[in-house]
Amino acid sequence: MISRETVMQTLKCSPYEYPRMLDEKFPHVLENILKLWNTPDAEPYFTDLLQPNGRGGGRMDRDGFPEQAWEEILQLKQLYDKPRH
Repeated sequence: MISRETVMQTLKCSPYEYPRMLDEKFPHVLENILKLWNTPDAEPYFTDLLQPNGRGGGRMDRDGFPEQAWEEILQLKQLYDKPRH
C-alpha cells in the first residue's frame, strides 16, 4: 500500500485533488498510475483506463468504474498533461 504522502508528492496534487476512491477501492490502478507517472507509458495507460472498451470501460466481463473513479482518473490525466519541470 502506498502512503498518502507518497501519492501527493508523486502527483504533486493538493489534498483537494487526492484520488480517494482510487486509493480506497482501486489501489492497484493508483499504484500503476504512480509507477508510470513520469514515463511515456502513462499516456497509453490513461487512454486505456478512459476508453469505453478499455480497462475502465463497460466490457462484457466487468461493470467498469463508478462515476467518482472515472472523474478521479480524468482529473489525474489532466494533472499528468500539465507541463512539468
